[in-house]
Amino acid sequence: MIGSQNNSYGIPLSLREWLVCIFATLTLVFTAWSLGGYKTWALHLLFASGMGTFLASVIPMPRSWNGYDQQHGNLKNFKRLLLQPFFWAGLCFLVYILIQYFNPSVVQVFGEKSWWVEPMSPPLGANLPSSVKADYQTMNALRTFVIQASAISLACGILVGIQRRKSALIILWSFVLSGVTMSFVAILQKLSGTEKLLWLVDVANKSSWGTFAYRNQGAAFLILVLLIAGLLYFFYERRAYSKLKQGGPHLLLFFFILLLCSSLWLALSRGGIIIGFALGICFLLLAFISYLRGLRNGQSWTISAIFLSIAIVAGILFFQLSDTKEIRKRITDSVETISDIGSYDRVLSTKATWKMAEDRLAFGWGAGSFRYVFPIYQKNYNALWYYYYRKDRGWIGRKIYDYAHNDWLQFLADYGIAGCVFLLVMFGALFRSSLSTFYYRMSVGLISLFALLLIIIHNFVDFIFSCPAYWIAFWGSLFLVNQLFNLERKCQDCT
Repeated sequence: MIGSQNNSYGIPLSLREWLVCIFATLTLVFTAWSLGGYKTWALHLLFASGMGTFLASVIPMPRSWNGYDQQHGNLKNFKRLLLQPFFWAGLCFLVYILIQYFNPSVVQVFGEKSWWVEPMSPPLGANLPSSVKADYQTMNALRTFVIQASAISLACGILVGIQRRKSALIILWSFVLSGVTMSFVAILQKLSGTEKLLWLVDVANKSSWGTFAYRNQGAAFLILVLLIAGLLYFFYERRAYSKLKQGGPHLLLFFFILLLCSSLWLALSRGGIIIGFALGICFLLLAFISYLRGLRNGQSWTISAIFLSIAIVAGILFFQLSDTKEIRKRITDSVETISDIGSYDRVLSTKATWKMAEDRLAFGWGAGSFRYVFPIYQKNYNALWYYYYRKDRGWIGRKIYDYAHNDWLQFLADYGIAGCVFLLVMFGALFRSSLSTFYYRMSVGLISLFALLLIIIHNFVDFIFSCPAYWIAFWGSLFLVNQLFNLERKCQDCT
């Protein structure tokens, strides 16, 4: 059993908390292998396990299932739920999306070879939020509702149903091990030269990574796993320090972080490399400061020297395995982009998305509506509408934009100001939860807030939050790791 510092060490988990732990573990582990959660079957599995986490935490159960200390009393858990600002914001957000779904004001119409959108009379009235009437299998407001409900139910289930460090650590270790395994599989796929996900699944996009069809999303997911692994490192490092131990699980987590950084490097996602290595450098600086404190208090330097040597050798090995030709090409592309940033397609798509948002600023065009409405604004920019330009033939080809490559503006275009208010409260609850980690340890609070800042920046230039698996893992893992530190701090305060 995982160690504790008070008399609750030997108290077994209640059956209710075991159920919450199992459902949450299945959900977070599956996010790494769900192919991004884009397939309908994968999304429905995530939804089922997320809802299972929530229901296991709040539905009435026999008294014996709540633990003999009644840590999970039926009324007690329900009160916990009602005291969560995230729950109320999430519930209002889901109701808002349902109103959009039942009140379409635009419909997708198919011709023989193409499709277009046409206005329609909204059934509930023009003064209420609306959406685009489209196919669920592709994307519409109902599908977006399922994605959001999966993430919100998982997070709420964790906030209410996880009240012991043991269960939190089981879930977090399972998530980290799953993510690290996926990162290693991605490396093996890179070395084997396959263009299929897991060597089995065909994908139209040739820039995939691991189990994600888009390498930017795969890299972002690994950054999230890196963050959780880094926070767990400080959790176990402090335990080892307080017990005057030389080793511990934090040394294994250090190896995991090296592997994750190596996978990020080989993914060749420019945003992922910049964001990931900024987080990695932050972690190393804080870990080095903790290491110096340990040396000052008599900790041996031998183990650390061995680990540093292994890290250097591993770094040299992965650098040799890198595709230096592709790296030089992407560096050249980046320099050219910076020199002419105004014509960069992602800058133009941001401008077009803002124009789209402006036309329905209050309520937005509707959840899941971006891919259907954006072509109206996209065609005003030749560089967005066409693939390339030839002097002898002019503009050629047609680009398809399913996402804005700027999640924050896409949120505004889809949900409007009214819907974004609920999202803002949800992020505010997460931010407040992260602030509380400063009471546990300064390094934990610093790396948590720095990581959140990096993720916010990353989503200005990419469509990371548009990935269902990442969105679900983001809310579940971050609330859970913050819950772990809060529980640890409470136990320390009781001693």
